[in-house]
Amino acid sequence: MFRILAAIFLSLSTLPAAADEVFPTYADYETFVDTKIKNREFSNVITRLGGADEYTPQQMQVLQGQLSDLVPYYLTNADVAKRVELENGFAQEMRIYWNDKNSYLYYYALLHQRDDGVIVLQFSINTRAEPILGMF
Repeated sequence: MFRILAAIFLSLSTLPAAADEVFPTYADYETFVDTKIKNREFSNVITRLGGADEYTPQQMQVLQGQLSDLVPYYLTNADVAKRVELENGFAQEMRIYWNDKNSYLYYYALLHQRDDGVIVLQFSINTRAEPILGMF
């Protein structure tokens, strides 16, 4: 059963997401992502960062349940583990979320700082660090 969930989870993490929302500032983006992931509101993250057109509401509900099963406890800590500044307002970042029950979640984003705010061009979520680190 775990292999099935992991396979579904990994397939989600490799899907590119179309950019849907412009956050007014990096702080707004950071607050949204940190709050939602720490609270395990995965469907909100996926929807707002561009995945709304990738899944039906039923599929999103299934994904939320599967991801919640993989990360059964709220994540109490968050930090940027790696950030690479690219040119012309582009950047990559790896955020790590964890708790005292040894639950870890890894998040990758390709960001673009524009005149009107910050947009997430692509993101990925995984329970393993290697796939995320491989995106740099």
